[in-house]
Amino acid sequence: MERHDAPTERNGHLLTPDEIADRLRVTAEQVRALIRKGQLPAINVGAGSKRPLYRISEEALEEFIAGRQQETPGPTVRRFKRLPPVPDHFPKLR
Repeated sequence: MERHDAPTERNGHLLTPDEIADRLRVTAEQVRALIRKGQLPAINVGAGSKRPLYRISEEALEEFIAGRQQETPGPTVRRFKRLPPVPDHFPKLR
């Protein structure tokens, strides 16, 4: 009889929201919010109705991170708008 509670090579290692939060340096509640929004795929291994027990695969985490990476922007060039010269209303005061 094969045990199904141990992660296998095929399905990868399953992580808890707390473990994901540690890796991403966010809170576990932020991880759960990403799961609820459908941005981070997870499975619910809980049987109760109070709070789901989410587990996230290593592959899902890697895909999530890859999808969120942004290209490094180049140096920003600030263009300042030239203002028209201010007329000198009091030339004698100089």
